[in-house]
Amino acid sequence: MHRGSKDDTSQPPPQEQELRDRVALVTGAARGIGLHIATRLAGSGCTVVLTDIDADGAARGAAAIAGTASALRMDVRDRAGTGHTVRRVLDAHGRIDILVNNAGVLAQGAFDQTDGAAWDDLVAVNLTGIYNCVQAVAPSMIAKGRGHILNLASVSAARAGGSVGNVWYGTTKAGVVAITQGLARELGPRGIRVNAIAPAVVDTDMMKPYLTEAVRGAISARIPLGRLAYKRDLGELAAWLASDRSEFITGQTIAVDGGLLCT
Repeated sequence: MHRGSKDDTSQPPPQEQELRDRVALVTGAARGIGLHIATRLAGSGCTVVLTDIDADGAARGAAAIAGTASALRMDVRDRAGTGHTVRRVLDAHGRIDILVNNAGVLAQGAFDQTDGAAWDDLVAVNLTGIYNCVQAVAPSMIAKGRGHILNLASVSAARAGGSVGNVWYGTTKAGVVAITQGLARELGPRGIRVNAIAPAVVDTDMMKPYLTEAVRGAISARIPLGRLAYKRDLGELAAWLASDRSEFITGQTIAVDGGLLCT
């Protein structure tokens, strides 16, 4: 571990109530990065709706958040279902100010080790899922002339699959970067900012099957700051991007990688 780092349980104090008048919808929020971002947004006063295909997990996450949080089941692959869920949120809260497209799946291995079903799932969740959510949420943001969309990309978009991904996973995340830039251009004149976070390997439940001690050590050795990303690293950036403190930033994909892309 890098000499100056803290563990993932260390939480810097949030900017007090800076998001108190905002409503956020976070996908893939039952656990991991999505849950942490939802928790961090709620800590700044945001009303947060956690969505996930795992309805029970999302409900547990919402119950554990110290703030205004609720949970709904949503499968981002299901266009009609996504639209229905978004309408429920709009009916309940009257607005969605922040959309966090966090839901994603990972594939590992060489190109010929990813079968057609795995590829279809990568595209359905990592790309079509964002399409479905943006198509459902953006009209309400456009009507109000304000909003922020935050997408979860990956350094694998720039590293042809990254440390434990593969070319197909990296390709979908490169698509997320393109979506972010294109939407920022189209939606900026309508008052909506669009950005992405591109983490290196994050220590989450989804990653645990791949992170043996040997793999963890090898990845950390390649990162100048000497450790994997923590969920809090992403939560802090997400809260900042969702706030007015970043009001002139759009179309950006910000790497949270400890310097990996510099090597």
